[in-house]
Formats: sequence, structure tokens, C-alpha cells
Amino acid sequence: MRSVSVVSFDLDGTLVTREYVDYFWLELVPRLYAERHSLGLEEAKRIVYASYDEVGPGDVRWYMPGYWFRRFGIEDRLEDALREAAERIRPYPDALEVVELLRGRCTLVICTSAAREFVNLVLSRIPLYRSSFKHVFSSSSDFGFPGKPPAFFQRVSELLGVSPQEILHVGDDEENDFANARRAGVKAVYVDRGSGESLREVLERELGDP
Repeated sequence: MRSVSVVSFDLDGTLVTREYVDYFWLELVPRLYAERHSLGLEEAKRIVYASYDEVGPGDVRWYMPGYWFRRFGIEDRLEDALREAAERIRPYPDALEVVELLRGRCTLVICTSAAREFVNLVLSRIPLYRSSFKHVFSSSSDFGFPGKPPAFFQRVSELLGVSPQEILHVGDDEENDFANARRAGVKAVYVDRGSGESLREVLERELGDP
């Protein structure tokens, strides 16, 4: 850790489970669309999911709740939907442990492709994260990047005033969190949430005692 001054964490799937965001996109949005347009839920899901596929994760609009709620004619329900989804935000216990261990020892930041609306939800629900992370960077909301390309990590490095080699990024997406971070010169650790290995164990294996 001596060469690392900044530890960056992905959000969904790393710091918190995906339950709330999956519920938002896969259940809440179709339900609201069905109610607004007098459709059955299954028909609404077919239309909504097909629309997601049409845009795809290579387009920054795919990440933006405001875009989808306007497109589906339900923009007046966005705040209600966010509040409902927030009830399902669950931090990973091992992430809470690692953040508690690292806070004060290095600068902690969040680097996510999630829109600011979701980041703000998580920070509003988890006091430890709200108080521990000095900066939050959303590739989609702040820079207009879909996903987390190497250019995103380079911009983060510039804004923090540190070299990429001083940043360690931790995330659960092999391409966006691991490969792209490394292409930018950032140290990266891949977290496989299905492996049974805790976040602390992953960091200890890769870096020694965090």
C-alpha cells in the first residue's frame, strides 16, 4: 500500500448489492410504464426490456434514469421510484469493514458508471460511505462516458492531482473495473462476488494487509 495514495471503489456489486438497481430497472420501471399506458405487466416488461436493448450499454443514455422516464412518459414518477428503490439498498458487510479499515489511511473515492441519482441514494442511506469517501466520480453523469473507459480513469487521476500508478481501483466488472483501469495505468483488483472470497481477503491477497 506504500505506493497507493488513493483507493477507488466501484459502487453497485462492490460496495452495495445490485438488488436496489435491478429492482429499479427491471421491476419498477415496467410497473410504472404498465400503469401509465394501461398495459399488463408482462407486456410492459417486453417493451421496456426491448427498449433497453435497443440503446445498449455503449450509449450513455442507457445509464440515465431521467432519459428513460422521459422516453416512457413517466417522468413525473422518477423521484417516487428512486425513493422506493432506496429501501432495497444493502451494503456488503465486507465492504463496510474494508472502508472502516482504510478511512484515514488513504484517500477514498467512488468511481462508478451509475448515474448520480443512484450514487446519491446510496450515500444518503449509508452514513459510513457518506463520511468516508472524499470524492465521487460518475462516468456517465460527470463525463458523459458509457461504462468506464480508460479515459475515465485518466480524468479521475488528473482531477485528483495524482499519477495513475498511485490509484488502486476495486470493482466487480472484469472489463470496466479491471482491464480498463489497468489500460489507464491504474492498479486494479477484480472482485468476484460469486467466489465466496471477502473483499478484505481479496485485498490482502493482492496487496498485503490493507
